[in-house]
Parts: sequence; C-alpha cells; structure tokens
Amino acid sequence: MMRNFSKFLIFGTLSCLITLVGCFKSSGGLGRSGGNPFADADAAVSKNIENLMGLSVGMTKAQVFSLSGIANYVEGYDWGSVWFYKIRKGGNESTLSDKEVEKRYMPVVFDNTDRVMGYGSKFYDQTLSDLGAGQF
Repeated sequence: MMRNFSKFLIFGTLSCLITLVGCFKSSGGLGRSGGNPFADADAAVSKNIENLMGLSVGMTKAQVFSLSGIANYVEGYDWGSVWFYKIRKGGNESTLSDKEVEKRYMPVVFDNTDRVMGYGSKFYDQTLSDLGAGQF
C-alpha cells in the first residue's frame, strides 16, 4: 500500500511540474507586449536609438559595448571593423545584403586600434570608398 502511495506521489509531482513548465513557457512568449510578438523588437530598436546618442569619436569597443550592447551584425576589414545596430523598425524578412535592410542599421566604424572613427551611413560609405572594402 505504501509503495502505491509513493508511486502516486511521484506521478502527481511530475504532472504538476510539467503543467507549470507549460504555463510559464506559453506565457513567456507574450511577455509585456500583450500578445504582439514584434513589440519587443520595436522596444529594442527604441533602446538602440537612445543608447547610440551617447556615441563619440575615440570611444573604445568596450565603451561602445557598455553603451549599446551586442551589435546586430559585424563586418571586419584590414583597416578595422564595423558594428551595425538596428535603428529602424520592421524589415525582418529580407537578407542583410538588401539595400533597404542596410538603411535600417547604423554603422559604428572602428579603426585597427578598436577606437570609433565615426558612425552613420555616410561615414561608413566614405570610409569604404577611402580605405577599401577588402574584408577578411
């Protein structure tokens, strides 16, 4: 009799845990957004814009990371590197090589000493023109 009770207790405990995990998992996708799966991405874009206002020439990569976090994508060149942060909402359906997608990101350009040389699309395009686009 005691053996059946312990099996029942174990089975009941496992059932409750599985149910609780399912509840947490299903509500986690909704979060603060109230059911809109794109609201969190839009909030991240707003936060990127706010954080990038603090950029200045001469900052180190560590300072930029501390300010803005992980870049959405990175490019490496023989003269330095570029970190791209998303600054416009939407556009998750295209590839990064699409020109429209590139307009949604702000490049932060670093020299080979890992310091910010400049930022913004015009500076990025001019740097590629002046120093070359030879990626490694």
